[in-house]
Amino acid sequence: MAEGAPNWCGIVTFVAHLCARGAYVRFVLSCERGQASVEWIALVICVATALGAALALVPLVDGRSLGGSVVHALVCAVRGGCAEADGDRALAQVYGLRDAALVRRYAPSIAYESGTYTLPVDWRICRSHACSDAADSSNLDVHAGTRGGTPATAFTHVVHRGGETFIQYWFYYPDSTTTWGGAAALWGLLDVVGRSTYPGYHADDWEGFQVRVDAAGRSFSRATSHEGYQWCKQPRCQNEWGPWTGWTRVSRGSHAGHVPTVETRRTYGFLHGPHRFTGPVRDRPAVEGVDAHERTTSSDDLRLVPLEAIDPRSYHPLQHDGPTPPWDKKVYGDPLSDSTG
Repeated sequence: MAEGAPNWCGIVTFVAHLCARGAYVRFVLSCERGQASVEWIALVICVATALGAALALVPLVDGRSLGGSVVHALVCAVRGGCAEADGDRALAQVYGLRDAALVRRYAPSIAYESGTYTLPVDWRICRSHACSDAADSSNLDVHAGTRGGTPATAFTHVVHRGGETFIQYWFYYPDSTTTWGGAAALWGLLDVVGRSTYPGYHADDWEGFQVRVDAAGRSFSRATSHEGYQWCKQPRCQNEWGPWTGWTRVSRGSHAGHVPTVETRRTYGFLHGPHRFTGPVRDRPAVEGVDAHERTTSSDDLRLVPLEAIDPRSYHPLQHDGPTPPWDKKVYGDPLSDSTG
């Protein structure tokens, strides 16, 4: 979104939130008069009007995150608030109101590469595919969590350094299987022992998404990848911070991440003439539902748990030589480090 442009998703969500609160109040007052259905019709009309306005004003509206935000706002309004359900009160207790608001503000929406069944989960309640897998379908926003009802979860950590605020979101998966080039499938055909012998497999998998907010309020992001970090998916973005877009993407099998973008290049001069030349490659944020059609988890439905409130000794790895948990990584204390160990 261009700098200075209205945040239409935020505006529409706010309108929907107000509509829902108004309808909820009228619903309570009119229950004894049997007029609830009329009030809910009014609510639907109100929300539809807000959505219609957004679509008219924003040609490439992000339907996934917008829809998820509206649904979230409606449900929270009817429930009378979501601070308890979302764990935002726990964030405020650990970080204070200002940092807690930043942690929720910059929580990413997640896009999953096709074939990715596993959602990031809370390792204290789920450490297997039986409770971490959800249906794999394009154009599906996973509001309900996994098939077993486990919510998508991110563990958070905040660091202040040199006038900047760093917010780390850590995702736990029960395991990781590298699928590049069909290696896992080929190994499965040859191996009679099991996937545990596959060199690209390990139990426990920690991946992350990191946000950097400078003193001027500008925000940047990067995601953990193979032996380093990525902004966009291309090699030129390795170990680079790029503009925060609100999204991170999870690769199938390994769960390596990057920020989904679309490459653009401006052409100057005549299209087919001798003076045709192009400008530098630029990346614009990819729009789910327009540039890509993948299963997603919107940020509003991401459960956030502060790692600062958890005793690291309560974590017991499933594999003795498995990945390093977040609190033991160098980047946990040094947010500018490019080390993943």
